[in-house]
Amino acid sequence: MNNEELAKELATKASLTEEQALAFVNAFAETVSESLRNGEKVVITDFGSFSVRPDKSIQFTPASRVKNV
Repeated sequence: MNNEELAKELATKASLTEEQALAFVNAFAETVSESLRNGEKVVITDFGSFSVRPDKSIQFTPASRVKNV
């Protein structure tokens, strides 16, 4: 699923226009990226967490809800 496909699904589920949903997807990605660049861990309840490893790679640790997919 790419950004546009994700935005289309979000638009349907959240009663948004596809443009609004795509703006959200892009803002979300930029916000997570900025936080990781600043050395912060990003935790999204019931989804998972993003963090930067010592080797500068990004780690995603899924929540149990996502692990069971």
